[in-house]
Amino acid sequence: MRTKSVTPKGLKFISKEDENMAWAPLEKRFEDLTKYTNGMNKDSQEFAEELFDLLTLRRNIIGDSIDKEQMKHFWGQISGQSFDSRLQTFFDMIDKDEDGRITQDDVRKIISLSASINKLSNIKNQADEYAASIMEELDPNDLGYIMIDDLEMLLLQAPKHDVSPESKNLSHMLSQQLKTTQSGNPIRRCFPKVLINGPYGGAAAQYYKKYEVVLLVGSGTPIINIVKDILNNIKAKDDEENALENGSTGKLQKKKSGRTNFKTTRAYFYWVTSEQGSFDMVKDIMNEAAEMDEYGVIEMHAYCTSVFEEDDARSAFITILQSLYHARNGIDVVSGTRVKSRFSEPNWRDVYKQITLNHIGSGIGVFYFGEPAPAKELKQLVHDFSQKTATKFDFHKQNF
Repeated sequence: MRTKSVTPKGLKFISKEDENMAWAPLEKRFEDLTKYTNGMNKDSQEFAEELFDLLTLRRNIIGDSIDKEQMKHFWGQISGQSFDSRLQTFFDMIDKDEDGRITQDDVRKIISLSASINKLSNIKNQADEYAASIMEELDPNDLGYIMIDDLEMLLLQAPKHDVSPESKNLSHMLSQQLKTTQSGNPIRRCFPKVLINGPYGGAAAQYYKKYEVVLLVGSGTPIINIVKDILNNIKAKDDEENALENGSTGKLQKKKSGRTNFKTTRAYFYWVTSEQGSFDMVKDIMNEAAEMDEYGVIEMHAYCTSVFEEDDARSAFITILQSLYHARNGIDVVSGTRVKSRFSEPNWRDVYKQITLNHIGSGIGVFYFGEPAPAKELKQLVHDFSQKTATKFDFHKQNF
């Protein structure tokens, strides 16, 4: 018997844009769909079929169709705010015979299903390997099954971040400053200067050096070139310091030219992609940066936007697999690197806020490489934070 969970947030079986949807519009949608015998969108169809089978099984409904009244009951269960009932529904999908035991084949099936829904082809292709890894971790006595309670424990574990009272106060003050206000005098408003350079290629790998702090966002070769250049400059600077300590200055003078313009002491790197395969482009550079973490210069972030957000039932098992595999092997199953990936889109306001708190009064260079749409939000946040805080941001982009 599962114990009551005290966790405040629970799994969702529907997306954010649908969770506040009342029954009335859904009822109309149901009537529209039944006219044309359509179903749920194809991206979640396989998951929807599993969920449908479970809901009909629990209500002893025979057949592969339901009426409007039954649909209303279904909607009530998957859209309800009770964490405990949502969690129970998710585990019922895995433990269909309700014996509390999950076999390796059950694990393989749910990994394959979750990978398919979230467009993670690499994980789907390795479902057998990952299932075996989970069983080795959670079934050390080789019983041939693991208990559902063990999976629940893993799912409920969340990273804890210790935040100092001083940091909390700064964060609160910043939030107040950034609140949208109604201006009493709309005649004139001063905005900070925003630099926008682009498109550019290799030149960007030199231009960023004027900033002590940079935020690098996107995917593709240009952003990789900047990270490589930062790593090369870190190594060169380290070589110079070692040479000085050893009293070797002959070659140092030759190498020093070209390094004097390097000012960057901190870089925040966000690789944001909708395709798991694109991590192959950046795998080596991410691992190299992770190995050089002792310098504390580059902070790495990997986001895969094809994966449903982290409190969504459709990505819950990916989260479990990710945590187990990374703890055991030091490799992230989504990015294939040492950098643990996050799901869905980054909260860019929170990103800017944290950088502002970390570098009060500094000048920050923001470099974006990618599709035009995200650039609008990143640019607007440059305006907001530069205008309302002591930290000033400059925006640069290259669309492709």
